[in-house]
Amino acid sequence: MNLRTKKVCLFLILIVISAALFVYLPAAYLTENSNSDQVLLFLEEAVRIDVSKYDVTMLGTSVTHPDWLDGLAQVTGKYTLESETSKLDVLFKFRNGTLSWCLMRVIEGSPHYLDVQSGNIREAADDFLERYQGYLGDSELEEMRNILDGEVADNSTTIVGNLKFTMSVTSFSSYFDWRYTIEGIDCGGVDVSFHNGHFYAFGDDRQYYSIAITQ
Repeated sequence: MNLRTKKVCLFLILIVISAALFVYLPAAYLTENSNSDQVLLFLEEAVRIDVSKYDVTMLGTSVTHPDWLDGLAQVTGKYTLESETSKLDVLFKFRNGTLSWCLMRVIEGSPHYLDVQSGNIREAADDFLERYQGYLGDSELEEMRNILDGEVADNSTTIVGNLKFTMSVTSFSSYFDWRYTIEGIDCGGVDVSFHNGHFYAFGDDRQYYSIAITQ
């Protein structure tokens, strides 16, 4: 193959790669921007972070189609929220277009909240669930809140109907998990955790399991 032929082949390869990027990048850009407002809205309405106090940077997203999601799209991304006295890293996942997981790491200082947060960890969990209920407009979460408001002990598992509630509390972290069970098998549910009194992570995989169960 002479030099001219090599140059022509290289040029054609570059055209193909450029065309592929032209098709892919706008799709990724649209996916990123359509989800970004939902993440910030969740931080404001459910976690009560005062986003206006921060410089917000989107560090990118990636789109996959895991086999265990039966080919549904999963968008994973990360934000950095930074002010003069506080820095937060926020990771998130959307599954089938719905926010299903979010983790907030306090890197520096303390988070800027829109209102005073409860120092009682059970109240903090209930407050989050109430706000998340309002964020989604989902009355199903009321049943989960009722279990938390009942007589449940720390570091215990309680079963009410088809809901299994697990609560784990240590000196620096706490974890609350409400999970539906079908014939003794754990299915989709909602969980939230706190580290050092601050929101740390939440997950809601009910949508995926509802799809799987009805198939």
